[in-house]
Amino acid sequence: MKEFGSFFFLILTLISTGCSGNNADDRNNESIYRFEGEHFSYILYDGAPQSILSSVQSTLEENFSRIINDLEVASMNRVTIRIWKDETDFLDTMFHDLGVRYYGASGYVYSSNDIRILYRNNTPQIALHEFCHAASLVVNNRFGNRPRWFWEAVAIYEAGEYKDPKTISYLAAGNFPAIEELNSNFNEGNYKIYDVGYLLSEYIVHDFGKETFVNLIRSNANIEETLGISTPQLESGWKSFVMNKYFYKL
Repeated sequence: MKEFGSFFFLILTLISTGCSGNNADDRNNESIYRFEGEHFSYILYDGAPQSILSSVQSTLEENFSRIINDLEVASMNRVTIRIWKDETDFLDTMFHDLGVRYYGASGYVYSSNDIRILYRNNTPQIALHEFCHAASLVVNNRFGNRPRWFWEAVAIYEAGEYKDPKTISYLAAGNFPAIEELNSNFNEGNYKIYDVGYLLSEYIVHDFGKETFVNLIRSNANIEETLGISTPQLESGWKSFVMNKYFYKL
């Protein structure tokens, strides 16, 4: 399977406010290191380097207040960040949790207070992206991948993962993916949401406001109910916004 680098597959399962994901600790592991931060607890497996904690912790703490304020989260329980060095062990844990292995994935959210990550060069950014998912679950604990396009768009936007549309060939050609296409399953090989998720959120915030953006999370992206427009109108408005702002044409 293709290695996705900065593309993160994030899936929510077993959502429960009381679930801490302790099953990950129940299995034998030769090297486990624990560290307590201000808002986050960290557990390193398989000899994952302790040196990574400084950059992960600073990235999360620097963005913590902004993200929970943006998403109108009054408070959050301490979040556990689990980091594996060995990909096989990470995927085995994923299989234990989800009943499936998603090859190429570098992180997933087990619950709103339990994040699981595979150590990579961009681990701090992966952790930030996943935390945005976790915070969105506090807004709506039914939100995980429901629907996938907005689940990802929210995290991509809040984590600041902007991608210049002029570098995205299909957008430059005027071919904007439909919401239905962006909603396709990860294993179907469509990863366009990771290209355009920031731009979608940017458009919604710009035209409808941040409060409506959060309300869209609460409604599981019920476009007609929350935005008062149809899905084709959302797609058309988004295209016009991006073309006008970034390509200087209608």
